[in-house]
Amino acid sequence: MKKLIFTMAILLVSTMAFAQIQKGDIQITGNIGYNKTRPYITQNIPYETSRVTISSKAGMFLSETISLGGILGYTGAKSQDLNIFNVGAYARFHKSIAENFYLYLEPSFSYGFSSRIYDTIDAKLSPGMTYFMSPKFALDLNSGMIGYSKNVSGIESYSFNLNLSNITLGASFYIR
Repeated sequence: MKKLIFTMAILLVSTMAFAQIQKGDIQITGNIGYNKTRPYITQNIPYETSRVTISSKAGMFLSETISLGGILGYTGAKSQDLNIFNVGAYARFHKSIAENFYLYLEPSFSYGFSSRIYDTIDAKLSPGMTYFMSPKFALDLNSGMIGYSKNVSGIESYSFNLNLSNITLGASFYIR
């Protein structure tokens, strides 16, 4: 009887130690990003800018590898007196690489609005990785993106940034 209880306890503990994404899981994520541009010259005056981005996401897993969700975010740059609020949607496609470690690709679409500048529409494709610290808590790292942006006045911009100059760190909580 002692061996049976001991074996069941070991099995219970070992299954709790390995985090796996499951269909129906709800992921709540918060990200904080910081981007700083070193001094550059504008009108013969050195100029430095920095931006802080805060984003929250909530999504539901449709399968063990695919989730869909919504985005709420804020970007601010004090040096530019800039405040932008974002709402949008995203999908994540996960690939398990090792125990508790996933790579993901995240296409997203968002609408940004501000009282100071024109409203924008953004489409992005971002790579990232997730590491589960426990079955319900994970750390996320996103580095770079491929993006397209257009504001209401018709100005378009394209971006391709897959280096370490723009890193976003985040934490996710999973409701099972």
